[in-house]
Amino acid sequence: MDGIVLVHGGVHCSDCWHDLLPLLDLPAVTVDLPGRRGRPADLASVTLDDCVAAVLEDADAAGFERFVLVGHSLGGVTLTETGFRHPDRVAALVYVGALVPAPGASAASTLLGEDMDVPDGVLWPMDDEAARAMFGNDLDDTQWAEHAKGIVPDAVGIMNARVTGYPTGIPITYVGMTQDVPVPPALADEVVANLGPGVDRRTIDAGHSVMVSKPKELAAIINEVTAIR
Repeated sequence: MDGIVLVHGGVHCSDCWHDLLPLLDLPAVTVDLPGRRGRPADLASVTLDDCVAAVLEDADAAGFERFVLVGHSLGGVTLTETGFRHPDRVAALVYVGALVPAPGASAASTLLGEDMDVPDGVLWPMDDEAARAMFGNDLDDTQWAEHAKGIVPDAVGIMNARVTGYPTGIPITYVGMTQDVPVPPALADEVVANLGPGVDRRTIDAGHSVMVSKPKELAAIINEVTAIR
């Protein structure tokens, strides 16, 4: 196992992992999914296939033949599809406050009860006050000001995407946060069940953006996972 690949969540980019990177024991790369700063694309046409391809492209560029794949929030959809399609490449999966839609469901329908109907196909960030309540409820003013710089438009197509299967034969850890607003503990319990039995459950007393508020605690879990692979 060669390294760690980190996938951001919805309306975020790879910047969100900045504080975590120096704390990881293995080499790591942060993926910008298509349409973000490091991987320009038409957000209205981005698909889940494109996101899986971005993960493998960045892993290949880093020289990682096999890797631990870590994903936050909406990144759970990309994690699930990548693990299902490429179990030979993925040594372990670490879901962090992540969404894992049930068969036939999407991230949008899991959160909202139905898919998102957005004419231009682009999910634009909410205003600062609402965004902080959702993503930065446990961040101080300085932390939030820096984190908010990485909030960007997203592809509605990923919110509405369906996974084609679920990973098997890959060790899975799911990290939930006690103060998480988008994926509160009850929803985390619901979505983790879609991954089947044997998931290693962990909990951190933090809000949704745990990689900013509690990077040491999250890094310790990821390092533990990588050490036993």
